[in-house]
Amino acid sequence: MEEYNVTVATGTSEYSGTNNYIYITLVGEKGDSERTTLDNPGLDFCRGAVDEYKVRSPGPLGRVLLVRLEKQRYWVEDNWFCLYVTVAPPGGGTALTFPCYRWLIGDVKVELREGTAMRLSDDTSPQLLAHRKAELQERQAVYRWVAWAPGIPKCIDAKTEADLHQDVRFDNEKRSDFESSLHYKLAIRFGKSWDNLEDFKRCFWKLRSPISEYCMEHWKEDSFFGYQCLNGSNPRMIQRCKKLPGNFPVSGDMVQGSLAPRTTLEKELKAGNIYLVDYAIMDGVPTNVIRGKPQYIAAPLCLLYEHPDQGLIPIAIQLGQTPGLDTPIFLPKNPPLAWLLAKIWVRHSEFQVFQLLSHLLRTHLVVEVFCVSTLRQLPAVHPVYKVGRGGVLWLIPLSVSTVAPGSSPSLIMMISYWVILTDVSFLSGLARELHNKTELITLLSVAIFTSSAQHAATNNGQFDWCAWVPNTPCTMRHPPPTDKDAVTMEMIMDTLPDVSQTCLEMAITWHLGRPQPDAIPLGQYREQYFTESQAQEVIDKFRQELKGIEEHILTQNEGLELPYLFLLPSRIENSITI
Repeated sequence: MEEYNVTVATGTSEYSGTNNYIYITLVGEKGDSERTTLDNPGLDFCRGAVDEYKVRSPGPLGRVLLVRLEKQRYWVEDNWFCLYVTVAPPGGGTALTFPCYRWLIGDVKVELREGTAMRLSDDTSPQLLAHRKAELQERQAVYRWVAWAPGIPKCIDAKTEADLHQDVRFDNEKRSDFESSLHYKLAIRFGKSWDNLEDFKRCFWKLRSPISEYCMEHWKEDSFFGYQCLNGSNPRMIQRCKKLPGNFPVSGDMVQGSLAPRTTLEKELKAGNIYLVDYAIMDGVPTNVIRGKPQYIAAPLCLLYEHPDQGLIPIAIQLGQTPGLDTPIFLPKNPPLAWLLAKIWVRHSEFQVFQLLSHLLRTHLVVEVFCVSTLRQLPAVHPVYKVGRGGVLWLIPLSVSTVAPGSSPSLIMMISYWVILTDVSFLSGLARELHNKTELITLLSVAIFTSSAQHAATNNGQFDWCAWVPNTPCTMRHPPPTDKDAVTMEMIMDTLPDVSQTCLEMAITWHLGRPQPDAIPLGQYREQYFTESQAQEVIDKFRQELKGIEEHILTQNEGLELPYLFLLPSRIENSITI
C-alpha cells in the first residue's frame, strides 16, 4: 500500500469554504488511488484553510497525471472555491502542485492537471490529451459568444452578472463594496439647475482629490485645457496638424493674437507646432432624452498651438463639422463667456469619446474578446492561458448610462469607430493571422498592455478630470451656441448638467476611477498558475524592472505642480477589474 501526502487549499474570499462532502482520487500513469473522503477531525475546508490528508493507493501510481476532486451535497448546497492541491509522493520527494482556482458548484467532479505549462505538442499521454479535449468542450458550453450589436466586437453570452459562471463573477466582497458605495453616492437626486458655477462646490465637499481640486481652480485657463489634451484620460485624440482641414476655415488673421511674436500660422504649421483635436466621430449621432428632456451633443474641431511661453493652448474652436453662419469659429479674443462655453463643449465631447471609445470599447470590450477566446480555446495547462488568466469578462456599463447619446446612439459611435480600426487590422498594428512566435508575442503584449497600462491611463484619472463637472460635463441640456455675442452665464448654467446629473457623474467617475479594494498591482499574482522555477525567475525579473520604472516616474515628477502618476506600476492593476 502506497501513501501520498495531500494538501488542499480553500479560497480566502467570503463564502469560499464549504461543509459539503469532498472526495479525492489520484490518477497516475499506472492506475488510480483509492477514492478518499477528505475528513479530518474538526472542520475541513474553512475559508483560507490549507488542510492535510493521507491518500492511499494499492500500488505505485507512477507519475500522477490528474487529481480528481468531487463535491457532494451535505444537507444543503454549499459551493466551494478550491485554490490548489499538492501531492507529495511516498517516501518524500518534491510535491507536485495542481492549480484549481475555481468554484465547485453542486454535485460536481473536476480533474486538475499539474501546474507545469504544456502545449498540445508536449502531451503524449492519451489520458492527458483526452483531458484537454474534455476541458475545452465543457468550457465552450459554459462560455458562449453572442453578438451584442452588429459591427462591434462579440462578447460573452450573458445579459446580467447572474448569467455568468461563478468563476468569472465579482466575488462577494467586491459586489458588496460596489453596490453599497454606489448606492450611497447615488442617493441624492434633484432635477434643478445650479444657480452659478460656485454652486458646483456644494457637492464637492467629500468626493475630491488633489488633481480635482487643482482642476476646480484652473479649469478656465487655456493652458490647463491644453494640458488635459496631452495628460488627461484620452491623450490619443490630439494629432499634429500640418494642413488645416477643409471644413475648418481658420485664417492666420483670426489666430494671430494667440501666436508668439514674429510668427504666423503658416510658419507654425510647417514647424509642427499646431495640433488638432477632431470629434468628427460624434457627427450625426442622435441624442438622448433624460426625464423627458432632450440632451445635446456636438462634433467640434479644436486647433491648438504649442506656445513657447504658455505651453499648449487652444486657439480656435468650431462646434460642428460643417462651417457656416450657424457654426461660428470661437476664438480666445471673443467675449470671455463665449470662449469658455466653446471649451466646455469640446470637453463634453471629450467625455463621450473617452468613456465610450477609448475606455469602454478599446479596453473593456476588446479585452473581453481575448478573455472569452482564451477560456474557449486554451486549456488551463497551456502557457498562454496561464499568462492571460485573470482578465475580467464582465463590465457593468455604467459609463454608457450616464452619457448624453444614450445606449443606441452609443452603439452607433462604437460601431463607426470599430470599423476605422478593423479596416486596418483586427487591432491597430496587428495581423489578422499569426504565423510565427514573434507575431504571437506582439499579440500577447498588446492584450496585456491594453488590459493593464492602457486601461489605467483611461480609467484611473477619470474622477480627477470629471469631478469638477464644468470641466468635463457628462451631458449638455441646450444646443451649441450659434451667436458668440449672445452667450450669457444663465445660458451656461442652463446648459451644464443639473444637480442630479452632477451628483451622478461625480459618483460614477469616483467609483470607477478610485483604487479598487481588491486591486492587485501589475506584476503581482493572487493565483499562482505557474509552478516552474524558470517562470518564477522571469516573474521576479519583471517585478524588479517595474520597481525601476516606478522610481524613474517618481523622479521625473518631483517638484511638478501637477504630477502625472496614473502609470506608476503600483497603481496599474494586473487586469481590468471594474
